[in-house]
Amino acid sequence: MAKISDRMQLTAFTLAPDARWDVHCKVASFPKPWLDLLTREYHARPEIKPGFSLPTRSLVGLLLGIDPAVIHVNWDLADDRFIVAFTDVDPAILTVAIGAWASTAVAPDSTTDWWDAFDPADLRFDDTPINAFGHAQRPNGTAAPSEYMYDLLPTLLAQYVREHGLHLVGKPRESLLGPPSPNNHRSLVLLPFSKVPQTGGGLATAKIEFHVETIPHRGLPSIHADLTSSRFPLQPVAYIPQRGDGPAGATILLHAPDGFLDERGAHTLLAAKAQHRYVNGGQKTWQWTPGLASTLGRLTHLTFPSPEKVFADPRAAHEEGRIHAYILYSEGTKSDAEDFDVLDQFKPDEDGKRKARSLRHGAKTGFVPADHMHVREQLANILQPLGIQPLPEARRVGTRPARHITPTHDTAEAYALELWTQSDDTRQAILAALQLHQGLEPHPDPADPATIRFTGDLNLTVHLREVGALGAGIERPGKDRSVATLRGSHANHVQNQIGPASQRVAAIFELHGPDHFARTRTIDPKPALKKAFARSGRRLQCMKPAIRFKPPTNPPANPKKTPTPYPGTIFTKGTIHRASASVLDALRQLGRLGRPQLDEALAGTELVGVWLHHLDGACVPLVVRMPPEGEPTAHLATTSDTPVPPMPYSDLPQALAAGKGRIPAGKHQQAILSRFLSNVLGVDETSVIDEHDRAVFVKAYGFRKWGWNWIQDKNIAGNRLVLPGHTFDDDQPPPPFLTPQQCPGLRIIRVRDRNTTQEVALGFPPDYDTHSPRGDGLYTFDDHVYYSINPRAEQMQTPLTATKIDPDVLANHRFRASNETPLEILPVFLQATDTPDAFADLTQLLRRSYLHTEQATLHPAPIHLCKLAAEYL
Repeated sequence: MAKISDRMQLTAFTLAPDARWDVHCKVASFPKPWLDLLTREYHARPEIKPGFSLPTRSLVGLLLGIDPAVIHVNWDLADDRFIVAFTDVDPAILTVAIGAWASTAVAPDSTTDWWDAFDPADLRFDDTPINAFGHAQRPNGTAAPSEYMYDLLPTLLAQYVREHGLHLVGKPRESLLGPPSPNNHRSLVLLPFSKVPQTGGGLATAKIEFHVETIPHRGLPSIHADLTSSRFPLQPVAYIPQRGDGPAGATILLHAPDGFLDERGAHTLLAAKAQHRYVNGGQKTWQWTPGLASTLGRLTHLTFPSPEKVFADPRAAHEEGRIHAYILYSEGTKSDAEDFDVLDQFKPDEDGKRKARSLRHGAKTGFVPADHMHVREQLANILQPLGIQPLPEARRVGTRPARHITPTHDTAEAYALELWTQSDDTRQAILAALQLHQGLEPHPDPADPATIRFTGDLNLTVHLREVGALGAGIERPGKDRSVATLRGSHANHVQNQIGPASQRVAAIFELHGPDHFARTRTIDPKPALKKAFARSGRRLQCMKPAIRFKPPTNPPANPKKTPTPYPGTIFTKGTIHRASASVLDALRQLGRLGRPQLDEALAGTELVGVWLHHLDGACVPLVVRMPPEGEPTAHLATTSDTPVPPMPYSDLPQALAAGKGRIPAGKHQQAILSRFLSNVLGVDETSVIDEHDRAVFVKAYGFRKWGWNWIQDKNIAGNRLVLPGHTFDDDQPPPPFLTPQQCPGLRIIRVRDRNTTQEVALGFPPDYDTHSPRGDGLYTFDDHVYYSINPRAEQMQTPLTATKIDPDVLANHRFRASNETPLEILPVFLQATDTPDAFADLTQLLRRSYLHTEQATLHPAPIHLCKLAAEYL
């Protein structure tokens, strides 16, 4: 077994004390006459509503792409810092580009001659020396990066590293700047793209994404350099999944090796959007969406690619013409097989039926720890002269803790479960899992062959049902009906078909996965089924059809590695494990959660999770309480002055599916949310509502910009609680705060995950090359911040030597890699006798404290249970 490291190194950097990076720049504001004309012409379009702002996102990408001297473009044209550039910026090129943007994205039908309307002399640049490391410090000790640092530094670093050159695994790598991002991230894309073998055609590459972040109470900013991947199909694209109500869409990266206007534009990739839309005659075709592509197509003198041809022949789009186009692969996309007759995965089955003639991209996501750490080391060498250095190591808190808490539960509690199956195999697999995997004894009901009672650690009554036509996909909409509307109609139909439940019951529903509905060109009915079953009084768990075990055609030479069925069954081990997990998760929805056994100091503490979900303008705050005694309860908000009484956790799915708990958009939304959160905390401005011991876990991302901005890094202060509803303004006195003495028994722990914006860096043991690269447990970064690491899932044990950054080793791209993702823990409000270590350790343990799964979850149990319930929204 690999050694567990006592140290952890984040893949992020910070600044040396007093470091500066003075950059001689030119800054220009957007000429006001131009802005007035653009605004007037844009709002003259009948479809543009009064509150709509100019579509500037495409302009940002365009200006950054055609002139490498441009470092930053502001989406707000009224900002004084519209463009920040190096001294060799060319105002004439920028003015032409702005005119092209106006003629396509702003007012395509206007009679205005946009090229004559804008004079390059109006775009006045002022010499402005800028410290790209400029930052101050907030009153709470957190770094306050300047706007210039947030806006400019990611692009400056990407350019700097590109100019100095990367050497990875001893080999020089060329690179391009990636497309600009609306969140001020900028990536460096490695060249050449690697062709993944045995996939029917596909390219893959790595990229390093730079962005600026903060760590609570740390006075220096953090600079993240995240290693991620991009994939591109080579074969004709057969299918791209439709996400949401609109048509299927894709991102196409564009590169002009000789520049879009001249050689100055060869430094970067640009990202253009395309959609699969109907044209006259009812035929679907790929078209550029209004924005960057249409503007760039009018601006450049080069032949601009047709999106329909790009999807029909991606290989030619990569290699031919002076603008190269790359379809950015997304999960679920399928391409035509390159050689249908020779690929093993497409040979006939035993029954003679041929499999699908399409395939997914062969490259899998993720990198091994050595890749991340090697890139970090190379960047450290390149960036060190600038005064950029790695973040300090984090150290383990105490000895390695137990991997999980085993909750207690009442073995006498009885549960009811409906099995909705469409095949005998799936039904028998679930029944076998109950008997052989869970160790329960079956007792068929002699009066009802569709009822079986199981006894043992679980008292469970199983009712057998037939899926019938309810498992079919929803037919794709015509032009007049959205996916959401069709799913709503389908939910009503299913609810009418199954009728109300006669008792408190969960249901397992045999349902094909998204792949099946993608192949049949129908809409996945799972969200509609969730709502329909919940409204009828059933808690729903879906399970894919069971898979029978088939002996291998060519058994391995080592008998110990020969696959076998699950003992006593005709099914694969994976099928029995899936069936058992489905049963346990269905029972979790019935309230079989158990009570975590905490140590003596925390034994009487109530655990509270708070979650915020946004839905079509409305917000839905969810609260789950896990008391030291009694059953867990859930709380929902109301727009009335009368609070909604708590409900058993098992009733939450039905309430959410019925539309309860939603705070509609409007001027009172924030006030209602703030009042609800204050009630959850058990305090208000003048008095203590609730004095018992309770630990409230809050996910940072949900509330900090919506309802409780004290949770933000820049505002949060240890043991100084600012209630929801108060805002922070640099020009105003700080809002009032409460102390632990005023809130007896209350603790608040903020957790922050990596999420899509990569706010939390990855973390690895620094001794990764000694074959002991595992991190597991709790690590302390400083006196305030902790990082919780759980081991990789058992099915994700990719060989640790499978590097993906060696351009000469291509087969490793076929491995899917998964690494431990740190969860940032910040105990922000504790009582006088508490220690931060104790509550950080509690948070870590609560990620593995379940009856329904042995896998670690991203968030601690109280928040995780809120997240699971949100599936019914």
